[in-house]
Amino acid sequence: MTTPIVQIQNVSLTFDQFVALDKVSLDVHVGQCTVICGPSGSGKSTLLRCINGLERFQSGDVLVDGTSLRQCRDLPKLRLNIGMVFQHFELYPHMTVLDNITLAPIKAKKLPKAEAQALAWHYLERVGIADQAGKFPGHLSGGQQQRAAIARALALQPKVMLFDEPTSALDPEMISEVLYVMRDLAKDDGMTMLVVTHEMGFARKVADDMIFMDSGRIIEHSSVEEFFDMPKAVRTKEFLNKILTKF
Repeated sequence: MTTPIVQIQNVSLTFDQFVALDKVSLDVHVGQCTVICGPSGSGKSTLLRCINGLERFQSGDVLVDGTSLRQCRDLPKLRLNIGMVFQHFELYPHMTVLDNITLAPIKAKKLPKAEAQALAWHYLERVGIADQAGKFPGHLSGGQQQRAAIARALALQPKVMLFDEPTSALDPEMISEVLYVMRDLAKDDGMTMLVVTHEMGFARKVADDMIFMDSGRIIEHSSVEEFFDMPKAVRTKEFLNKILTKF
């Protein structure tokens, strides 16, 4: 087996007396889609933020494509390999969609404007909103804004994509258009993805493996089939019973 592209090694992080992550270890291989779920405050989003250096852990280490975050002296350069999509889009409201997407390739990767725009158009087509390129984010629906955010992350051509509850801020009718894009990235493009979500239908169809977190720890890590049909941990069973209950 090849070396994992993401290696999380006994990572722990506390905020004052609150334990956000407690000796978390995880390997993610190229082309793998890992879905992380769990209750609020379980450490899911914190774990993603540790992978791209937005949170500084106190012990352990994270390696991305062989580079240690603990020893990294050029974090901005490392982040070029790690795309991240947040809950609330984080688009610049005073810039058009096209300009939002070309900004980082031009500033961070020093691409010529024409090359950056060509990449932007490619990924706007990829997420299905090329017709919105000249608009400002405020003129787009929530689903369109999130797809623009995905295109922005892809334009850096990262090796790993992190999705932090990308549909949680969307109206129900807009959720599917974002999930379809993510599904295609995983299945058609073979993108390496770590996805924090409660969209269990998406997880069943797209994930290669499932992680359940609680109280800063990985309680269960298994295949999709095992996770939904034969969960081992009592806490996982309780969570699934609640989240999958149909009223």
